[in-house]
Amino acid sequence: MESLMSLREEEKLFWDAIDQSNHNKDAHWSDYDIDQHLQDLMQYLSQLDKQQLITFEKTLQLKLSQLYSAEIAELSTILESDFTEKDGIFNFDAYLSDDGFIYFRCWLILKGKEFFDDIQEDIQNFVSGKYSFDIGDTWAEGLLYVADEAYSVHHENEEESEIRDAVYLQHPEHHYDFAAGEIERKLLNGFELQARYPKLVKAICELRNE
Repeated sequence: MESLMSLREEEKLFWDAIDQSNHNKDAHWSDYDIDQHLQDLMQYLSQLDKQQLITFEKTLQLKLSQLYSAEIAELSTILESDFTEKDGIFNFDAYLSDDGFIYFRCWLILKGKEFFDDIQEDIQNFVSGKYSFDIGDTWAEGLLYVADEAYSVHHENEEESEIRDAVYLQHPEHHYDFAAGEIERKLLNGFELQARYPKLVKAICELRNE
């Protein structure tokens, strides 16, 4: 059955769950633990009914699709790919796996709505000074399964995918696996990334070199 919630209400349900389950959001970045956040999120979601879980999962898949862009892929490269540096010039050897890019986008979503909106506007907002993250672990694969894990707490869950299957049947266009091949332009690599994102590349690469 389709949700009767408005889009605004669906968004609020989703981002409230992400935010209220992050008990270390106001603590030092080193206190944040992805697995603990996902566990707390699962417990939070387990109190919701099935339709609310479907709404959460639908919104998650929509957010993952919204982050399927060249700039977000290039942010992944800057944070994760090998690079060399000479005289302050950074040269990236980019590699972007399909699965890894999904898990990276999950990690971005766990940072909350304000951050999500800021990096969609400009990925250099990552180093605006508003945010402080551990960039040594930028995958959060477990977010893909958290709604079904939450449903399984109080219900039988055939093949542990009843919520995901319901969303797929209702909204196949949202599924993150279907976004492959649709990035809007050729991805930048090598020296091009520093030319496009000088502030971001300098800040992140100097941090990664420490």
